[in-house]
Amino acid sequence: MRAIVRRVGRLENRYETQLSGKPKEPLRIIITRAAKHADLATSTCQRYFRDGNLTEVVELDGLRDHLSDEEIEKFVGSFPVTTVSSWRAW
Repeated sequence: MRAIVRRVGRLENRYETQLSGKPKEPLRIIITRAAKHADLATSTCQRYFRDGNLTEVVELDGLRDHLSDEEIEKFVGSFPVTTVSSWRAW
């Protein structure tokens, strides 16, 4: 049974799927601009879903140091996810 579980795990990694039903972690890129504290009112986020992978590009207008992980999650979650059929320049 262990061999089957290991093999399924390798296939999931190889073909970038999740047969186990667990969601994959998104690739999150956070870009910060030079300022004292991040202002979420002027910050942006783009979320793309392609081939089973979620990519999030967060552009913070300032440093992230005073923002908690929960605040970042809430901010990112407020943006819609766009499905992309092929890669294009952002």
